[in-house]
Amino acid sequence: MGNGKWEITVNEELDYQPIKNRFNKEQAAQQISQGSSVIIGTAYARSSSGKKLGGLVNTAKKQYAPKGTEITLFANSAYYEEWLEVNKKIRKQKKVQEIPLDPDFGYAVKKAKVYDDEGHFEFADLMPGAYVIMASFDFTNSYNYSYVSGYTNYYNYWGYTGSTTNYGTARSSYVDKANVEKHVTIDKDGEKKEVNLKEM
Repeated sequence: MGNGKWEITVNEELDYQPIKNRFNKEQAAQQISQGSSVIIGTAYARSSSGKKLGGLVNTAKKQYAPKGTEITLFANSAYYEEWLEVNKKIRKQKKVQEIPLDPDFGYAVKKAKVYDDEGHFEFADLMPGAYVIMASFDFTNSYNYSYVSGYTNYYNYWGYTGSTTNYGTARSSYVDKANVEKHVTIDKDGEKKEVNLKEM
């Protein structure tokens, strides 16, 4: 740059296009629309999901995704798996922004809605292959807890002799969010696959 000094620029960012596998829009769209297989499922959060409130016990056993909850399905692929891995590395390095999905990815996404109060959903017209199903929904966690309700003091002829603590029990709840995802494989055309989309 002058006076015998050089400036060297080091590029620590990922390549402009770090994902080597290409997204095949036509193949992915065909996979979710031109088959005769069906995925039927139930979406729910497990009783162990959500916050840990000081060791308090959650008493609800299943919290189903509410009626109308949107369920998303798309064909899994080498492109999507590599996209996940690349962005995982980016988040770890914290140097550059994450890579967005291919602009055409949305054309190969299928949506369904939970149609009852027990979290049921269905996807039809699927071809054999690997799929990813995901959903996000709010649910209510219930739990029991104990609290100090008062004290009992004891006295005798000479005065105060001690006390005991009295406890009561109650039940409460809070709203939490479940983010659920499942990988499903259809082995043959015409297959009917049943799945549980649950938060572990």
